[in-house]
Amino acid sequence: MQKWTYFTMGIMAGLILLLGGALLMQGREPAAHAMQGVDNQGGFILATGSSEPNRYDMLWVLHKHAPHPKLKVRGEEGEGILKGELMSLCLYKIERQGEKMKFVAARDIAYDIELRDFNQETPTTKEVLNSLSKQMKKD
Repeated sequence: MQKWTYFTMGIMAGLILLLGGALLMQGREPAAHAMQGVDNQGGFILATGSSEPNRYDMLWVLHKHAPHPKLKVRGEEGEGILKGELMSLCLYKIERQGEKMKFVAARDIAYDIELRDFNQETPTTKEVLNSLSKQMKKD
């Protein structure tokens, strides 16, 4: 009779461990990586993001394109910097588990990427370059 008691206790302990492990794993999802893609002509780049951990509900679209002919700035070239290619960055938010997509923001970043040291802490790029130049002259 004693053998059956040990056997039964072993089976019960195994079941408790199995159910406990299942409860611990409940609600956990495998880690997913943010998806991104590029079209075959390189005009669009797509990337997903998240507003909360493990929730990919943001879609970023980067589009390189020529300005629409009716929207081009007309005038003399000396009036300012004119770029022949725009870089539009758009953000969409996916809501209700994909039932709804909301257009959140858009911006032409073609001029943004030309800035250096905008809103940055010191040392700036210019200060680092000057420091390196001085250091190279000493060596």
